[in-house]
This record gives sequence, C-alpha cells and structure tokens, in this order.
Amino acid sequence: MTEDKLAPFLGTWILDTEESDYEQGEPPRSATLRIEDNFGVAIFAMNQVAADGEVTNDSFEAVPDGPEIKLGKSGLVDAMRLVFQGDRHLVSEARRGGLTLMKADRELSEDGRTLTVTQTVHLVDVASFTNISVYRKAQ
Repeated sequence: MTEDKLAPFLGTWILDTEESDYEQGEPPRSATLRIEDNFGVAIFAMNQVAADGEVTNDSFEAVPDGPEIKLGKSGLVDAMRLVFQGDRHLVSEARRGGLTLMKADRELSEDGRTLTVTQTVHLVDVASFTNISVYRKAQ
C-alpha cells in the first residue's frame, strides 16, 4: 500500500549543511523539508535561507506511483512524476517535452533518521549538476 511506503518519509527534516555537497550554487545557510500525506497525496514544503540571507518557500504535491502531473505555472518544466524505487527511495522527476530535466532521489537511511536528497539538474547541451542535501529528522 502506497501510504504505508510513504509513512517513513513523513515529518519535518532539517538540513545538515556540513554533510551536504553542492556542485551548483552555494549551499543554503539552513533549510527544512516537510513531507505530509493528504489522503494519498504527498505534499512537500521547503523552506530555505540562502547564503545571502534570502528566504525561499516552495511546495509541490504529487501522488506517489500515480500518473504524471501536467504543470502549468513553470515555464522550465511541463510535467512531474513521483515514484517509489524500493522501500527507501522516493524519486521525483521534472520533465519538459518528455525529457527529464531534474531528478530528486530521496533516500531514507536504514534507521529512518536521515534523508539524503540527490538532486540532479540536466542543462540541455551544457552539463549536469548534482547537489546532495543531507537532512536529519526533527525530534
């Protein structure tokens, strides 16, 4: 059952800046990630304080292992999907014209206390960049 697979990912996660590794951009000063379940819809809410102090709040929602979701608000990507890969990986892919431009693999540690998000951005005809964000579960 999808909700059971989602349960270990739920909660508030706090970025461990010392353990994180960014190829693209400056690592944030601080960040939190909150994952909630709303009747089978996963809701991701991110709050970040950049190196320069700028605060960013962002959120998205998707049905794990559900259909691809068409996006209208962003010009960069036009669709998104969220899938489980095994029990400890929750992967989202942002696509444009069927090509994956951004992939975020959220890997849960064996003990369920650490969430490692490996985010890869593919810049067409330029390069790919990978940022690894390590989050610890809030108490």
